[in-house]
Amino acid sequence: VNSIRKQRVSLTDYLKAIRIHHWPKNTLIFLPALTGHFITFDNFSILLVLFFSLSFVASGLYLMNDLLDITNDRKHPTKKLRLIASGSLSPKNAKVISLLLIGIGLLSSFAISVYAGILIFLYTILVSAYSLYIKKAPFFEAFFLTLVYILRIAIGVIAVDTGVSQWLMLFSFFFFFFLVLAKRHTELLLYESSLENDPTGRGYSIEDINLIQSFSVSSAFLSLLVFGLYISSPKVQALYTSPYYLWAVALLGLFWCINVMVLVHKGKMH
Repeated sequence: VNSIRKQRVSLTDYLKAIRIHHWPKNTLIFLPALTGHFITFDNFSILLVLFFSLSFVASGLYLMNDLLDITNDRKHPTKKLRLIASGSLSPKNAKVISLLLIGIGLLSSFAISVYAGILIFLYTILVSAYSLYIKKAPFFEAFFLTLVYILRIAIGVIAVDTGVSQWLMLFSFFFFFFLVLAKRHTELLLYESSLENDPTGRGYSIEDINLIQSFSVSSAFLSLLVFGLYISSPKVQALYTSPYYLWAVALLGLFWCINVMVLVHKGKMH
């Protein structure tokens, strides 16, 4: 990149930079309470505060990751337009905003629940470790990132003391491993004709496409298998008066996973 033009930055640009569109990922903290039928006004209030706490921390970490990944982003066809990579937001200001968001998120989480605050602090450490070291380890980085997704669910478990559901954790692991690998597959397809050895900045090469696809598809169907076994378990009979409609959910999940696979194959999964 020989020259990077600065442009006028709008509020929308800042919201994109802190990935506010990724905040829905953090609704995973509500999942244990929803699936375990633990939703009350008090529990919802606690989880709502923690949702924003986690979202603030995540946004700060996204900015920090952009600072660390600025070189790779400037080579990427779309990421080069990000505020930091394009030069519209200086690294110094990005660092200040990042630390401010992380600080607000951590303080508010500890104020509402010490144990949940500890897990959100652990989330901060793990995501930072991922950005600094782990993301360049192919396949292990996908496994690690999947555990970060599961940590979001664990925050919801400990915040309102729902108890750990092995079914939920097992399903979540395979499902999110599928999504992470699907994203890596798409990134590699974008660079299939590229001469770069590491187009994703995560240690993968074009030769890994078929292997990633195999792991991704396997994880998708394993997640659906776990969900099917869960529907057939005695626990579901105790939680739901008519659990059979859950098979319709499983069928919709199958169609959704197939649709994701088709989008990945066409390079349209983002």
